[in-house]
Amino acid sequence: MSYYQYPQNPYQPPREPTGLSVASLVLGILSMLGFAAIILVPLAGVITGHLGLRREPQSRGLAIAGLITSWIGLTLAIVAYAVIIWFIWFIGSEYGDYSYYENMTYS
Repeated sequence: MSYYQYPQNPYQPPREPTGLSVASLVLGILSMLGFAAIILVPLAGVITGHLGLRREPQSRGLAIAGLITSWIGLTLAIVAYAVIIWFIWFIGSEYGDYSYYENMTYS
């Protein structure tokens, strides 16, 4: 009978990558800070969040947080674009029918 312990393994297994989840969270935060004006930022956050949720199960919380912030940023960007387009259309229809030359009288 041996009382010696087996030597411990000094090498740890490599950590799983969490790059997609972190990228999704960073892009979501950037889109909430106003970079949603470029619609590609929240859109890239949504895509990387879904990829991170599927490929990186150990960083599920980061991926979900990135998805939530990216979807909110994407929604805000779409609403902002809709308001801007409506405003431009409203201004154009308000002043588009008026003609300066219609009301002139020639004497």
